Amino acid sequence: MQDLTVKAPQDPKYIDNKSLDSNRIMHATINVLADHLRNMSESIDDETMDEFANLLNSANRIFVMGAGRSGLVAKSFAMRLMHIGYQVYVVGEIITPAVSAGDVVIAISGSGNTRTISEFGEICKKLNVKVITVTSNRESVLGRMSDLVVLVDSNSRRTNETEYMERQLSGDHKSLTPLGTVFELTTAVFLDSFIAKLMIVKGVDESHLKMRHTVLE
Repeated sequence: MQDLTVKAPQDPKYIDNKSLDSNRIMHATINVLADHLRNMSESIDDETMDEFANLLNSANRIFVMGAGRSGLVAKSFAMRLMHIGYQVYVVGEIITPAVSAGDVVIAISGSGNTRTISEFGEICKKLNVKVITVTSNRESVLGRMSDLVVLVDSNSRRTNETEYMERQLSGDHKSLTPLGTVFELTTAVFLDSFIAKLMIVKGVDESHLKMRHTVLE
């Protein structure tokens, strides 16, 4: 039987050029993300961060929620909150209890319009539960219903306008950060940095975290 498999060219020049191009894109992506993180750090509003911390410290319990990769960011944040002493749950887990007045729910959604997450947010508001939304869209469904919006700008084009224009003029229209990559990674770094603030507010250090770290590994 004839082998109809399409094989990639074996010309070493083709392979080298493809490797060089992919490595160039990889390094450019790292630089875009690094620039975006620096810009995000400069744009953080300290009063919003203080209010964020106050809401968590006054909550009976904390619930976090997000869909897809934002959900993974939410779980990572929940783990660190647990490590520094908060009573925290992840929405959607089978052992998560019902929310009630006095609790705080943290929703993570780049668009702020994720259907399942916004529907959960509406339920929380009916139960008089405070909602904090981490999003890149203040005017979204979640943003408008929230008690506090933590804005994480995910517009990577504005991060390095010169670099973006240079790639456009050279005919390189590839997105270096597809889908929600910028929001998810920026939010993950931001929330881990926010944990450092909470550690100071609560007066705990790494030794305290280690005592609450799992030993069932």
